[in-house]
Amino acid sequence: MSARILVLGTAQDGGVPHAGCDCATCLAAHQDDTRRRRVASVALVGETGRTLVVDATPDLRSQLHRLALAAGRDRLAPDALLLTHAHVGHYLGLAFLGREAMNVVGTPLWATASMGAFLQSNRPWSWLVERGQVVLEALEPGTPFTFDGVRLTPFLSPHRGEDTDTVGLEIEGPSRRLLYVPDADELSPDLVQRIRAVDVALVDGTFHDASELPGRDLSAIPHPFVAESVEALAGARGEVWFTHLNHSNALIHPETEQRPQLPEGFGVLEDGAAFEL
Repeated sequence: MSARILVLGTAQDGGVPHAGCDCATCLAAHQDDTRRRRVASVALVGETGRTLVVDATPDLRSQLHRLALAAGRDRLAPDALLLTHAHVGHYLGLAFLGREAMNVVGTPLWATASMGAFLQSNRPWSWLVERGQVVLEALEPGTPFTFDGVRLTPFLSPHRGEDTDTVGLEIEGPSRRLLYVPDADELSPDLVQRIRAVDVALVDGTFHDASELPGRDLSAIPHPFVAESVEALAGARGEVWFTHLNHSNALIHPETEQRPQLPEGFGVLEDGAAFEL
């Protein structure tokens, strides 16, 4: 069995349709399930079929079902999880692991020291650790580890850290290297260099440009604009796919509508996409 990455979701933390929003995009998604996007997450399916889910989103229930179907598994629970940081779209799904829902036992959970401390210091997440439902595994930026035949190297992503730091992942299989960095405040020189060096990069595309949310101070929620990222990453050796899309982002629209055109080498990541490693 070949190792691969399965895309479980591509929306910003609020999802599409976005919570409490009646814009045309969100109303269309309420009326047509094919226009929905689950919150950003990917899963690694390793060489023997074991699964590692990156981020536990509010859409975890449906994402685990989709993962089981795509991976050809009867077991819906993942073999392990990894958290990139403590913004709501990336860890709230942990609630489904507890007694009220899945009641898992001993699931490995990779997290940085600050992410682990956050979970252990706050209810209800600390119950998962105290009851042995998850077992924290140290995720150290710059230190690679192996999961089911695939090498993963976490690295610090330049993203605001109100509660924890943020990591991206470099994932190396037998044939290809993939970068996953759904959240960043900017495309730092280090991040640009990492993206340029891999075969496939799944990167933060939250906002297309600065005009999307009139009246909202985007400096409080900084992300690299897609229009600027395309310029900064022009000529990258591999494919660049934008994910973590806000409901305001015109890239959300189907290709038949008013979706901005991206140059060759760039694409809009879709729920359900897969990448062989």
